[in-house]
Amino acid sequence: MHLVPLSQARSIGGKFVPGAGPEQPVGRTVEASVPRTVSTGPPIPVRCLVPEGEPPEGGWPALLYFHGGGWVFGDLDTENVGATHLCSRSACVVACVDYRLALKTLPAAVDDAWEASLWLSTEAQTLLPINTTRLAVGGSSAGGNLAAVIAQRASATPSSNLVFQLQLLLVPVIDNTASTATSSTYAANEHAPGLSVAKMLWYRDHYLPRVEDWAHPEASPLLWEGDWASLPPAVVVLAGVDPLRDEGERFASRLEGAGVRVELRVFEGQPHPFISMDGVLEDGRRGLIWASDAVRDVLYPSGEEGE
Repeated sequence: MHLVPLSQARSIGGKFVPGAGPEQPVGRTVEASVPRTVSTGPPIPVRCLVPEGEPPEGGWPALLYFHGGGWVFGDLDTENVGATHLCSRSACVVACVDYRLALKTLPAAVDDAWEASLWLSTEAQTLLPINTTRLAVGGSSAGGNLAAVIAQRASATPSSNLVFQLQLLLVPVIDNTASTATSSTYAANEHAPGLSVAKMLWYRDHYLPRVEDWAHPEASPLLWEGDWASLPPAVVVLAGVDPLRDEGERFASRLEGAGVRVELRVFEGQPHPFISMDGVLEDGRRGLIWASDAVRDVLYPSGEEGE
């Protein structure tokens, strides 16, 4: 797919990873259109999955979620299976964001993600029974990149009053300066199934066509120079056969070195998109369950889930 022009690649496919399992039941779905308050552009579509049953006192915890697809592919349907797992098993509202894709370049996706974050912490309560003191941010692959960036921006912007209790990073893109010369797993997994280095760089070059943007901290959160100790706890899931493994491990290590709680699990032998292939890969199913349980444990520290 990365060997053809973007318009042709989109006509071929790229919206879904084959092999997803069944969706899990949720209580209801709320579609929202988020107006902008600090940036320019169109309203941002957000799909909110609400758990079954009655919310706990104070409302459901909420997870803001960004899909993967290399900032090039994807929409609100792309990771709906995983989102329903997180909603059901983690007992939280999952708000999935339809951020702008390339050829819209940095900072379009980050601006959309930030606007959705501000909305979730304020206006979303008019539509959803959520507890804004129990917010998390997460995503997969390119969406994991956005989640890490938004957690850092929230930490560096106290005036936003946006505090995340957790960042969920599933096979995230953490360092857009990486290459086979600087990353051990770029070198070892250069031709990996699911995500080769050539494909990763094709994604990067559409989202970050200016070389000087590769090291921008809102493109490469590993290079952020803020207060790492102020960042929220992290749940990190990595694939063993993935060029991105090294940068994910380095990010987790950087957080731990700053005293931030990190739950890290590497699924050895698995390709980059394994967690979206839970219907055909047992480790994909295990990864979804483990991540969902880890999210629940952070958002319900006393175990007081709603029934």
